[in-house]
Amino acid sequence: MTVSSTKRMEITRAMGGIGIITNPNSKLNKKMPSRGRLLGYIVGQFGNLEITNSIDDIGRVAELFKEQGVETLAINGGDGTISRTLTAFIRAYGAQPLPQVLILRGGTINMLADNLGIRGSPEEILVRMLESQSGVRSRSLKPLATLTVGGQYGFLFGNGLIANFLAEFYRKKSGPVGAVLLVLKIYLYWIISPRNYLRIIASDNYRVVFDGQPNPDPLQSLAMMASTVERMPLRVRLFPEVSKGLSRFQFFSLEMSPRSLPWKLPFAIMSNRPGRWFGKVSRMASKMIISSESGKQSYTLDGELFDAPGGRLAVNIGPVVQFVVV
Repeated sequence: MTVSSTKRMEITRAMGGIGIITNPNSKLNKKMPSRGRLLGYIVGQFGNLEITNSIDDIGRVAELFKEQGVETLAINGGDGTISRTLTAFIRAYGAQPLPQVLILRGGTINMLADNLGIRGSPEEILVRMLESQSGVRSRSLKPLATLTVGGQYGFLFGNGLIANFLAEFYRKKSGPVGAVLLVLKIYLYWIISPRNYLRIIASDNYRVVFDGQPNPDPLQSLAMMASTVERMPLRVRLFPEVSKGLSRFQFFSLEMSPRSLPWKLPFAIMSNRPGRWFGKVSRMASKMIISSESGKQSYTLDGELFDAPGGRLAVNIGPVVQFVVV
């Protein structure tokens, strides 16, 4: 027996069902091309699965799910897919409340899922969600504030060497092991190839305005980061202060010379405290404007790479999203 699209829409609306977005272009989904069909089979008549191949597709599905009154948005893709999907839904929903969001861990790194404590394969997570709807299993909601940067919404921003590192990493498109190997390669460049080292690790001067208050002096920085989640990829806990509320993000700047970075960085990572420590300067803010004196600024938001027009961009706290943890 098949269920017509009209009937499925009625079921989804009546039950406040699950709307699934799956990105077939994520690395893990490419390895298992049948995953989309399997997720559709699991959710059955209690939801709707849409395959999105482009940003336009995501916008179309956002309008569709809004019309259907979908209660839970399940996203099967990596952190970049989650960021682009939430951006499309925030734009489509406007002042209306967003659906609850379920992360299915369909990416390579799964930084956001790790921060939320979500474990398992996409299929296992979806089954647990359906069990929670029938009362077999409990679930909880965890709110996270977003960052808005350059018209996009996400959770982890970085410029300078962070963006340069990702550009280098994406050339090979490897996983967590490849990221560790790239770090070791950069340390090797530091010893034997200064030219290649400085291609990735280079400082710039920035003018920064925090919460409307200009910093008195330009910052010479290797990288700046801002986050509303505690842990970076590979579960490195760099932003512990964000757990204290949803109205501010934690920011830090690496203000050290390129040559001193390899030995200072481990101590800077371990510090995790406000103020200055081994060249890492940390503070809390709700908005900031970063202007590069070179007129160029590449940056990343949740693993996606962008360029700031004229080297200037704003980083602000965005809407709060309710994530399902099951």
